[in-house]
Amino acid sequence: MIFVIDVDGTICFNGRFIEDVLHNELERLSREHRLIFASARPIRDLVPVVKSFENLTLIGGNGAIISQNKEVSVIKSISTHEFEAIKKLILENNLEYIIDGSFDYSAKVTPDNKIYKQLDPDALANNVNIEDITEPIKVILVNLTDEMFDYVKSNVENLKDNLSINYHEDDNNIDITAKDVNKYTTLRKVIDTEDYIAFGNDINDYELLKHAKKAYIIGEHEIDSSLGGIERVKSDAHAVAEALTTYLT
Repeated sequence: MIFVIDVDGTICFNGRFIEDVLHNELERLSREHRLIFASARPIRDLVPVVKSFENLTLIGGNGAIISQNKEVSVIKSISTHEFEAIKKLILENNLEYIIDGSFDYSAKVTPDNKIYKQLDPDALANNVNIEDITEPIKVILVNLTDEMFDYVKSNVENLKDNLSINYHEDDNNIDITAKDVNKYTTLRKVIDTEDYIAFGNDINDYELLKHAKKAYIIGEHEIDSSLGGIERVKSDAHAVAEALTTYLT
């Protein structure tokens, strides 16, 4: 069986590593089944968290980038016209942001933001000027006030014909990738029509959970009722490890 598993909030609850009790079950799972990680993080930031699994298929940037056998490739970047509009919105409104290129990134975000703490943890890349990002794979607009969230949302909605946009209202963040790019669309490039079991925890995982043979949502995030049959698991390493154990001999 194929298992497709989100990282932050699903198997990593501290932003830095997977707890031993869960890491051990994932290692056992990888010996008996095919294991794929699918994260909002770019590959650069994902590898330090899933250490010992870096040879597996890693889907990063909400589907915008992928690593197979340690070979990294961009699936699709944000088009020039849309990126210019996003940059204009950022600069005119002094927004905080993280923009990932294929490896380097451009970021302006306060150190107390939880995403900042996940940014390039092994100091592998460079934080470059926003104008130096030529192949943007993902944009996160962060720390938006309620008023600014609504304003930015109304502006990026005008670009949605060529973008995939996820609104995280609980965190006042907005994630942006190229049109028709998400974890599920990239997964299908890897496994074609095969069935899979999915573990996720928020809106970034919606399509992944929706099309899974069996789906688990970790924690208490609201999920569209149209998914149906989804199983909730407590946001805890022991609880997730127990859910995985049911698939192990």
